[in-house]
Amino acid sequence: MGERLDHVRSYYHALNTGDPDLVAAHFTDDAVHYYTRLSPHRGARTIGEHTKWAVETLAGQWQVANGIEEGDQACIEWSMTWRDPETGEHRLDRGSEWFLFRDGKIAEVRAYFHGGKRNRSGDLIEFDHAGRGHTVL
Repeated sequence: MGERLDHVRSYYHALNTGDPDLVAAHFTDDAVHYYTRLSPHRGARTIGEHTKWAVETLAGQWQVANGIEEGDQACIEWSMTWRDPETGEHRLDRGSEWFLFRDGKIAEVRAYFHGGKRNRSGDLIEFDHAGRGHTVL
């Protein structure tokens, strides 16, 4: 594993704590976290605060399934377990994130997340998630 992926894994460990300062420490002050399902979070502090909200409100927990890096970029597959605040149902979502680094910190995240109603979890159809070591419910 390389330096960039080590940093991403450290960031994911911080995510699971819900500690906004610990999360923010992984980012440049002017970092931007882009999403396919909501507006971007701009700034390390904003990114950290959103994480706190997700852990406290949704019981969000994130896992890295796979990753690669090259130069100043890294890319991972991830999963997130969470609880629907309205129904209490346990859920699992999957996605991919591209990270751009500057001065040893994350400057940009481009998060690709599946949210379609026909396949709520974003599981790959006919892919053996459990057999390949991915998180499952």
